[in-house]
Amino acid sequence: MILDHPLVSQRIFFPRPTDLDPDLVVDVGSGVELACYVRQAQPHSGMVVHFHGNGELASEYTRNHARLFLDMGVSVCFVEYRGYGRSTGTPALVAMRGDGERVVRALGADPRRVVAFGRSLGSLYAIELANRLPGIAGVVVESGIADVGEPQILRGAFARVGQSEARLTQELKSEFDLQQKLENYRGALLVLHAEHDQLLGRSHAERLHAWGGGTDKRLVIFPSGDHNTILFANYQEYLRELAEFLERVGVAHPRDA
Repeated sequence: MILDHPLVSQRIFFPRPTDLDPDLVVDVGSGVELACYVRQAQPHSGMVVHFHGNGELASEYTRNHARLFLDMGVSVCFVEYRGYGRSTGTPALVAMRGDGERVVRALGADPRRVVAFGRSLGSLYAIELANRLPGIAGVVVESGIADVGEPQILRGAFARVGQSEARLTQELKSEFDLQQKLENYRGALLVLHAEHDQLLGRSHAERLHAWGGGTDKRLVIFPSGDHNTILFANYQEYLRELAEFLERVGVAHPRDA
């Protein structure tokens, strides 16, 4: 398979170790275990299952972003990818698609009280989780990818394998037809993107939003920041949009509760 070829994975994924012990270790099969970081808000709050970008670590989000979710009255699980941090195994685009569902099962969370959050490459796995568990409360996509074959870094990685364009197109359609996955998803969708994202143009966000199969969907294009500074360049508005979404889908307690 082109998409999981080692030469592709080496260009897409940038795993690093971490010194932070996980709160939850999830067996995803074939001897691979994922290190996840869980922070609980109120006892009956819902859960955000968070998938980070390819150059980030779940442990970094735990240290720097957990409080943002807790302050909104929602619990959060930062999912580590295979081979990253304290997780075992090797990262690969297709092989990891079912990992999010296994994490939700390990958490013992009611899917109806779960929001899948995907940033950058993590958007693939948030959308995949919604495809596998269509009854989840909502999906948040930040700086997401609409077409896996479009970003230059991914296209360059695929070219290294030396397979035909037709075969690559077939695999992408089979494994990552994000349009079909989102059209089949009828739940709530929030798409957040920076106008000046230098890696993924705003058309990715516009397509993802348009493909959402439900009526509760919102697209927010922030005027400031770029792919890696979207949160802090638009801090107050970003948090307001996210908090309102989490409250609306019923996984977070109102901020003034």
